[in-house]
Amino acid sequence: MKNFEKRILHDLYESVEGLYAFTLYSRYKVEPSELFIFIEKYSNKGLLHFESDKLELTNEGKKTMFKQLRKIKSSSGKYSNIPNEFIGDKIEIDSPYIPNITKLSKEILNLQNKGDG
Repeated sequence: MKNFEKRILHDLYESVEGLYAFTLYSRYKVEPSELFIFIEKYSNKGLLHFESDKLELTNEGKKTMFKQLRKIKSSSGKYSNIPNEFIGDKIEIDSPYIPNITKLSKEILNLQNKGDG
């Protein structure tokens, strides 16, 4: 999927009543031939409805975009690729927590001892 296709599908998902083809052409500076290839491609897949120069996602298209957006949100972020061995139990908000100092590295313990003296 091309980058402009992702953006168009995302915009169509967020639009209430669809968007005109000219709006997409002017917004993304996509050649008309590429835009019509896009329309034909996603209409044939059943994701897009094109009528009277207006594009709208079908119900199937909305479901597909919802799944993709949910997948992107759940798999992005700086904490998304933490190995399971480093993930501990979740702590409730405002619950007391005391770290287990026996699991701290010797470097950290030595730094703490130097700061005390």
